[in-house]
Amino acid sequence: MLNMIKRSLLWLQIYAMEILIAGQTDCLRSVADPAYRYRIEVARHVARGELARLRAEYNATLPVGQRRTWNLA
Repeated sequence: MLNMIKRSLLWLQIYAMEILIAGQTDCLRSVADPAYRYRIEVARHVARGELARLRAEYNATLPVGQRRTWNLA
Protein backbone atom coordinates (compact mmCIF):
# COMPACT_ATOMS: atom_id res chain seq x y z
CA MET A 1 0.00 0.00 0.00
CA LEU A 2 2.80 2.41 0.90
CA ASN A 3 4.56 1.61 -2.38
CA MET A 4 1.39 2.44 -4.32
CA ILE A 5 1.11 5.83 -2.59
CA LYS A 6 4.76 6.59 -3.33
CA ARG A 7 4.24 5.59 -6.97
CA SER A 8 1.20 7.88 -7.21
CA LEU A 9 3.12 10.84 -5.80
CA LEU A 10 6.02 10.20 -8.17
CA TRP A 11 3.62 10.00 -11.12
CA LEU A 12 2.15 13.40 -10.17
CA GLN A 13 5.64 14.90 -9.92
CA ILE A 14 6.54 13.45 -13.33
CA TYR A 15 3.37 14.93 -14.80
CA ALA A 16 4.16 18.35 -13.30
CA MET A 17 7.73 18.27 -14.66
CA GLU A 18 6.47 17.40 -18.15
CA ILE A 19 4.10 20.37 -18.01
CA LEU A 20 6.96 22.63 -16.83
CA ILE A 21 9.24 21.51 -19.69
CA ALA A 22 6.45 22.00 -22.23
CA GLY A 23 5.85 25.51 -20.90
CA GLN A 24 9.53 26.35 -21.10
CA THR A 25 9.62 25.10 -24.69
CA ASP A 26 6.61 27.25 -25.61
CA CYS A 27 8.23 30.24 -23.92
CA LEU A 28 11.39 29.82 -26.00
CA ARG A 29 9.37 30.39 -29.16
CA SER A 30 8.32 33.86 -28.06
CA VAL A 31 11.51 35.15 -26.39
CA ALA A 32 13.97 37.02 -28.60
CA ASP A 33 16.54 38.18 -26.03
CA PRO A 34 19.56 35.82 -26.05
CA ALA A 35 20.18 36.23 -22.31
CA TYR A 36 16.63 35.15 -21.44
CA ARG A 37 16.77 32.31 -23.97
CA TYR A 38 19.98 31.06 -22.34
CA ARG A 39 18.42 31.15 -18.86
CA ILE A 40 15.36 29.27 -20.10
CA GLU A 41 17.56 26.67 -21.80
CA VAL A 42 19.55 26.14 -18.60
CA ALA A 43 16.35 25.81 -16.54
CA ARG A 44 14.95 23.36 -19.08
CA HIS A 45 18.15 21.31 -18.93
CA VAL A 46 17.90 21.13 -15.13
CA ALA A 47 14.20 20.19 -15.35
CA ARG A 48 14.99 17.37 -17.79
CA GLY A 49 17.59 16.00 -15.38
CA GLU A 50 15.06 16.11 -12.56
CA LEU A 51 12.50 14.38 -14.79
CA ALA A 52 14.98 11.58 -15.52
CA ARG A 53 15.62 11.17 -11.78
CA LEU A 54 11.90 10.99 -11.03
CA ARG A 55 11.33 8.45 -13.80
CA ALA A 56 14.13 6.27 -12.42
CA GLU A 57 12.60 6.47 -8.93
CA TYR A 58 9.20 5.54 -10.35
CA ASN A 59 10.64 2.55 -12.21
CA ALA A 60 12.32 1.40 -8.98
CA THR A 61 8.89 1.11 -7.31
CA LEU A 62 7.55 -1.26 -9.98
CA PRO A 63 7.56 -5.03 -9.43
CA VAL A 64 10.60 -6.99 -10.56
CA GLY A 65 10.50 -7.70 -14.28
CA GLN A 66 8.15 -4.82 -15.09
CA ARG A 67 9.58 -1.69 -16.70
CA ARG A 68 7.86 1.46 -17.89
CA THR A 69 9.13 3.13 -21.06
CA TRP A 70 8.79 6.88 -21.52
CA ASN A 71 8.50 9.30 -24.41
CA LEU A 72 11.21 11.89 -24.83
CA ALA A 73 10.58 15.21 -23.13
